[in-house]
Amino acid sequence: MNNDYKGSSWSDRFSWIITVIALVLVAILSIGLLCALFIQPKEETRENTEQTAINDEQAAVIDGEGNTMVSGKAYAMPQRMVFAATAAEAATASEGITLTATISPETADNKSVDWSVSFVNPSSSWASGKSVTDYVTVTPTSDGALTANVNCLKAFGEQIKVTVASRVNPEAKAECTLDYARRILDTALYHEEIDKNILDFGSDEILLDMVVPDFEGFKDGMSDGTIWAGGYYQTYLNPGVQISPEDEADPEAKWGDESAKRTYRFSDYTIKDCLPFFSEGNEYGLVFEDQTDVNQDIIDLFCNFAREANADKGSPIFSFQEITRNGFIVGNNPVMMAIEMLTGYNGVGMSNFDAALYEKYMGLFIDWMQENPDTPIAEFTVTFTGKYSTFTRHYSFRYNPETVEMPVFSLGLDKTEVVI
Repeated sequence: MNNDYKGSSWSDRFSWIITVIALVLVAILSIGLLCALFIQPKEETRENTEQTAINDEQAAVIDGEGNTMVSGKAYAMPQRMVFAATAAEAATASEGITLTATISPETADNKSVDWSVSFVNPSSSWASGKSVTDYVTVTPTSDGALTANVNCLKAFGEQIKVTVASRVNPEAKAECTLDYARRILDTALYHEEIDKNILDFGSDEILLDMVVPDFEGFKDGMSDGTIWAGGYYQTYLNPGVQISPEDEADPEAKWGDESAKRTYRFSDYTIKDCLPFFSEGNEYGLVFEDQTDVNQDIIDLFCNFAREANADKGSPIFSFQEITRNGFIVGNNPVMMAIEMLTGYNGVGMSNFDAALYEKYMGLFIDWMQENPDTPIAEFTVTFTGKYSTFTRHYSFRYNPETVEMPVFSLGLDKTEVVI
């Protein structure tokens, strides 16, 4: 692994291979001497446990085998449940999950039970001082009923257990362990050279000040970084992070936690899902999918620029797909964006670029933006998929209209002699 790696743009894919570990399933069963209360869980196997729970519409709640659980249906109480969203966030779990306990033997005279909920470790650093019912509630359908509704109100960072116990024999009880899988709540885009986020948390727009120097200033700006395109990252890794072989094998990528804060906001969790530094090779890795929609007028301008910038090659006609092989690149100057897309890795190239071409297309871009100050140049949709949850980020790109202004590039004199 290259320890100098700073991060990844949203179109990059990580392919680091690390050790995959199986989930540890907790199953607690107590059997009394008198009337026995017996939960009949489904058999959980290592193979089933390790199956990915992702589908087109990821479930908000699954059991220990990866089966979807939804409101309005009663389930035999499983040994384990994983929440990937709160009831308020997921329609499939909006009314909670209904669990049913089974008394054994069936001939028992008194089948009344009591349901309760508690932290597995109430003295942990996360749970200390917190009330478990602020996060999960369990409500029997009636007094002593074998059926109860489990509702997740908020993300939690300490395992919670639901306990059901016989009223006539409190030692006869069973427990279901609840986990919460980490979810992405928000994302940003970090720019390395200017050392700030160009898309902030909570924002739905990249709004950049346009920088428009003269041709010589443009060339200088390309060298010193004041004119830029690209260089921003969806996943940022601090260059000071030193990653050892042991770190690489860490299934939770703890070495990346501090860096990830730069561009990710996560929920509380007991299962560390949505690991941004992994896509393949880790069951909790994060998969990125993106879609870019560029305004048609802007597409035409970039395609025309590409043709004129390759006039020495006979002005070939390029499709926008060819120009954006490495994605649509945002920058603080539209001509710089075009140059970066044309000359980047596997780009179509550029053989002709001079002051006349620069000034022509700066004028064309600025004319369009002044006529369409509120119209996005491009709109982006990025989907982040972990094992248990999917997060979609929508944002657009536009220049600050106050900075979209065509400057005076030169001043000439009429050299015609006038004789009076």
